[in-house]
Amino acid sequence: MYSGFNLKINAERDCGPDSINFLDPGYIKTGETHLGDVSGKVNQELENMVLKGTDIPDGVAIQNDWFPEINADIFISHSHSDRDLANGIAGWINQKFGLRCFIDSNVWGHADKLLKTVNDEHSDRHTGEHGENVYSYRLCNEAANHVNAMLTIALQKMIDRCECILFLNTNQSILPYEKPEDDATYSPWIYSEIVCTQLIRHKELKEYRKEIFHEDQRALFEVSEGFHPAYSVSLDHLMPLDIGNLMKWEQSYRKATSKKHYPLDYLYQQFPVRD
Repeated sequence: MYSGFNLKINAERDCGPDSINFLDPGYIKTGETHLGDVSGKVNQELENMVLKGTDIPDGVAIQNDWFPEINADIFISHSHSDRDLANGIAGWINQKFGLRCFIDSNVWGHADKLLKTVNDEHSDRHTGEHGENVYSYRLCNEAANHVNAMLTIALQKMIDRCECILFLNTNQSILPYEKPEDDATYSPWIYSEIVCTQLIRHKELKEYRKEIFHEDQRALFEVSEGFHPAYSVSLDHLMPLDIGNLMKWEQSYRKATSKKHYPLDYLYQQFPVRD
């Protein structure tokens, strides 16, 4: 991670005709599909590891198969409820700047589907008195611990791998906490991603631009019924970003005749980023 932004956005207010319509179906479709060549999916290799493999499956191999690392410029952290907005922003960025945006649900197999695959095979599935599937509570907890650990590590590796982090701060992802100036989230995944952006190593641009320096050139366990505590979070380490900054980014990039700078540099120029 080189730089992180806190994009405060209200889709109903900010996506009108006088700004950028991120909910345009064309942008959303582009956001969903522009990384389609690396989309994670259940395949024969995963089936062999989980269903037909040895008594001790290779957890790292499963993680790499289900949550593969990919090359992307921007990691978009968002609430599952804002998936269309996230995809619209990713599509707009891809169409305007040619940058690749990582949205986990577009690329990786869903963790709950992987968890069901594991539970069906390894958690003592049997038929209940009403014909429903019943599993061992203990074994399901063990399986969930493994799958959640795989996903957490995969998310952290992708945040480290991407040059820029864009957090979508909406009323779906962040809510007021005990004090009006405090923020909180009900999503353990958003909480994990925000804390990760505080702790992850900050790398120089050259770490992300190795090739470019020689050439011209992201529902996972959202809040539902049941146990869902609120997590107090700090967004102070992320630079504030709004729709006006994004419009200025597009304008400055469009006006640049030579395009000699990397597209993200035209965004960074608006902020006092570190050397």
